[in-house]
Amino acid sequence: MKKIWVYLNLLIWTFFYGLLSMFSILLSKKKSNFKYYGIQWGKTLAMLFGIELRVIGKKNLNSKEQYVFAPNHSSLIDIPLLLVAVNQYLVFVAKKELDRIPIFNTIIKIAGFVLVDRRNNKEAVKSLEDLRLDMKEYPRSVAIFPEGTRSKDGNLQDFKKGAAIFGIDTGMPIIPVAITGSYSWWNRSLFSNNPNIITIIFGSPINTKNSSYEDRNKITMGIKDQIIKLRNGQ
Repeated sequence: MKKIWVYLNLLIWTFFYGLLSMFSILLSKKKSNFKYYGIQWGKTLAMLFGIELRVIGKKNLNSKEQYVFAPNHSSLIDIPLLLVAVNQYLVFVAKKELDRIPIFNTIIKIAGFVLVDRRNNKEAVKSLEDLRLDMKEYPRSVAIFPEGTRSKDGNLQDFKKGAAIFGIDTGMPIIPVAITGSYSWWNRSLFSNNPNIITIIFGSPINTKNSSYEDRNKITMGIKDQIIKLRNGQ
């Protein structure tokens, strides 16, 4: 029952705000307009699902700087809530399979998202390079889930190196992000009396400006170590 309710609202409100943002961007020629509609999308879903969003560590962010955000991933609500918490023009690196969804694929491409084929490393590298070049004209922050997909049990999975490599290639600082409560919310009954509290915790920036490709493993481990500590309240 709950998951049907969640999927139905995600479908309706994703297309509603997505279409609004698409037309706004096409008319104004400003991709950054996605920020407003993305935040409204997240706030609307949080209200409908009875979620209380708590944000910790915003002092680690400079509102005038772009970042690579590297969050753990446990449920579908992570993306809209992260847009609210970050409060910047933020896009995501998403899986290529989303390109099969009519209209939606156009919406996210116009907004500045990038779709990556995880089974084709050459194409994935090209997609990220296209994003890097586009960011020179339309600066934005980028979120990359290091786990690559949602956790099936709420525990951290193996971390891939995409966030580290993109940070090295762009020189953008990387912000490890711990999201807690979203796995419990996703698996909780629709009529549960437990509070739906989801917390997003921003870690300390990882500087990549003087880093090389050989540092990708060290940076990836640094991201994971911070997220583990943040999830444990350290």
